[in-house]
Amino acid sequence: MTKEQKEKYESTDSLRLLLHQLNGKKFKLDCGHHISFNHFLGNDITIYNGKRLKIICSQCGY
Repeated sequence: MTKEQKEKYESTDSLRLLLHQLNGKKFKLDCGHHISFNHFLGNDITIYNGKRLKIICSQCGY
């Protein structure tokens, strides 16, 4: 990877800030399960990249 290519990537902290905006929001996932962001009983999620993002819970990701 070239230096120019590396500079296009943002830090993990930038991603955390984006996800922090989801605090307290609830979503139904592609697998049918639900998630509440930053809730201590919330599910972990798996995101599959592709033409369309597929977002499922970690239990269904296996």
